[in-house]
Amino acid sequence: MRSSVMTLALSAAGVVLLAACGGSTSPYGGGGGGTCTPTASKVCMTNALSFNPSSLTITAGTTVTWQNGSITHTVTSDAGSALTFDSGNIGNGGTFTQTFNTAGTYAYHCKIHVASGMTGTITVTGP
Repeated sequence: MRSSVMTLALSAAGVVLLAACGGSTSPYGGGGGGTCTPTASKVCMTNALSFNPSSLTITAGTTVTWQNGSITHTVTSDAGSALTFDSGNIGNGGTFTQTFNTAGTYAYHCKIHVASGMTGTITVTGP
C-alpha cells in the first residue's frame, strides 16, 4: 500500500514538473493545435516566431498551406509584391492557403511578429 501511494505521488510530481517545463514535443513549441510537419507545399508557424521552412521553392500552380499551432500569426505579402495576400489573424490550429500561378519570388511576413524577424519567401518556378 505504501509503495502504491509513493508511486502515485511521484507520478503526480512528474506531471507537474513536465507541465511547468513546457513538456511539449510539438514542433510548434507547445500551444496545442496538434503537430505540423513541413512538406513541399506546407509551412508551419511556430511559437519560436518563425515560419518552418522560411524559404520554399514550388512549381507554378501549387497551393501552399500555412498551418498554425501556436500564438496568433498572419501570412502577409510584403509591400510591392506582384501577388498581394493577407491571411488576417490565424489562431491556434488555423490554416491559410494561397495558390501561386506565376513564376517569381514572393516575400511575406507575419504582421504581428515582423519586428522579431518572422519572414519567409516562396520561390515559384515554371511557366
